[in-house]
Amino acid sequence: MELQSIAGGFVADQLASISPVPATFQSLLERACMRLFDASMIIEDPLTELAPLREPSVKQPLEQFEQTYVIDQIIDRVRDEGLSEHFHEMIGLFGSIMMSLTATDEQLAQVNHWVEGGIFGHFLMTDPGGPSLQSWKTELEDRDEGLVLNVNKMHGIEAQKLGFAMVVAKQAARPFPITVMLPPDLCAELKQLPVGEPFLDGKLQLGNCRGSVQVSKDMLLSKGGLGSVNRFLTLVRPRFVKSLMHFVLWLKNQGEVELSDTDQGNIEYLIYLCNEQTSATIFSMHSVNRVLATKFASNELLLDLVASGKVKNKARQRDLLAFTKMEGSSYRCFFEIYSKAKGHRV
Repeated sequence: MELQSIAGGFVADQLASISPVPATFQSLLERACMRLFDASMIIEDPLTELAPLREPSVKQPLEQFEQTYVIDQIIDRVRDEGLSEHFHEMIGLFGSIMMSLTATDEQLAQVNHWVEGGIFGHFLMTDPGGPSLQSWKTELEDRDEGLVLNVNKMHGIEAQKLGFAMVVAKQAARPFPITVMLPPDLCAELKQLPVGEPFLDGKLQLGNCRGSVQVSKDMLLSKGGLGSVNRFLTLVRPRFVKSLMHFVLWLKNQGEVELSDTDQGNIEYLIYLCNEQTSATIFSMHSVNRVLATKFASNELLLDLVASGKVKNKARQRDLLAFTKMEGSSYRCFFEIYSKAKGHRV
């Protein structure tokens, strides 16, 4: 087996477990995976054929939320109306699902009070320290005077005008991050700045924020642990990808993107994968890898459309490239799949 096929198998095998990958799309994914092999993978990996995916030994019910029905209706409208008018509502509903999975009843009541008052919630993940949690600048510290959250976040959605915020932070000597729910009065203490030009016809601005605030234990979102995060991604990522595919189809109808029959087929294939995953009621060891692979495939399809000159103006090119980084870059998706699957060889 050629190295390109072995590299591509990390992603393509996950997709094929849902539905066979079209040959032209498989080639695109294999080339992308080859480019993402880092030095450690090339030097230390045996580069032998992957073993077939095994049937999961543990299957659990996947939670269902009322918000998903509203999100699915919004995603259908994106195909006819575009994304810019619907993006913030969709992202807000994603956040609502995360809160349902990770917040206590008291915390949920507080969030509902803020939302009913017209205060928007923000999810702050991207850190200037990079992808490695150990290098993050945002940290929750337990000091003599109590808990202190040192915030340094970048490229957050509308983070230049925070309402309340879910801030993902590292903790000393702990391998997993923790999420802190900052109320509006503490968000107001942070320095907030817009960064870069807006996206989506001026409707989406990103921002940076930083500062230190004293927090209390009742602000920590600890219900469910890491398992809740994985369930959240399983519910949200395929819906996000489907909204992006609908956006591209809308752009085609507006004459802003040219699609070949192959491009059209790949988009419809991704939409089918998303529909299969959003209709699933079971969570297993493969669920997270499948949504990671789906986001990877979306990233590479969007990148290919831009790189091949099929997206007509710079603003739209910038929009689509931005979505290859949001909710998981190709490298991050590939690295997470690779890390879990590299030990399973023929």
